This record gives sequence, C-alpha cells and structure tokens, in this order.
Amino acid sequence: MKNSTLVPISKALTATQIIASLAKLEGWKLSGDGSDLVIEKTYRFASYAQTMTFVNSVAWIAQIRNHHPALQVHFDRCVVQYQTHDVGGLTQLDFDNAATIDALPMASPGSIS
Repeated sequence: MKNSTLVPISKALTATQIIASLAKLEGWKLSGDGSDLVIEKTYRFASYAQTMTFVNSVAWIAQIRNHHPALQVHFDRCVVQYQTHDVGGLTQLDFDNAATIDALPMASPGSIS
C-alpha cells in the first residue's frame, strides 16, 4: 500500500522545534536524553482486547508510513515511543505520527494517562 503523505526525513529537530512540536500534542512527553531522546505517551484501556485493537491499529499505520514506534504492551495499556533512528533524534515525522495515533477513535482523551 502506497502512502503519499510520507515526509522525507531530512534532519533532527532543534530543541526549540521539539518543544514547539510537543506543545501541540496532548499527553506526550520527552523521555531519555541525547541520542536516546524519544517522545512518549501511555494509552490506557479497559481490557486486553481494547489494548490489542489499539496496538494493531498503530502497527498498521507504522507499516504504511514505514516509521515504526517502540511499543510496550501490557494488559490495560500501551506505551508508544517515537524517535527517528536514522538521524539519531526527533524529526517532524515523529510528531506527525504521534498526532495520527492520537486521532484514532480508541485513543480518546479518557483512555490516556
């Protein structure tokens, strides 16, 4: 499946750009430092089935966009982390994908922490 919304990865964002981009996302935070810096968000769910529905949706988006987050999957929650390894930092693609995940129906504000 081809996706015309892919953005070419050019370079890591500056600290100012990261803070500005992070301010546009609800519930996401910075974690780690240096080349291990990621944006991260925990999504909470009422059941394992709801968690896995969310995880499979994230996996589908990741595959289409060829940009794969780190996922920590638990019974009632999933921690999503984005970083662009090719540049050793955060890029606009990380923030764009985070916004796409937030737009999923099962990622409603009541399901995050």
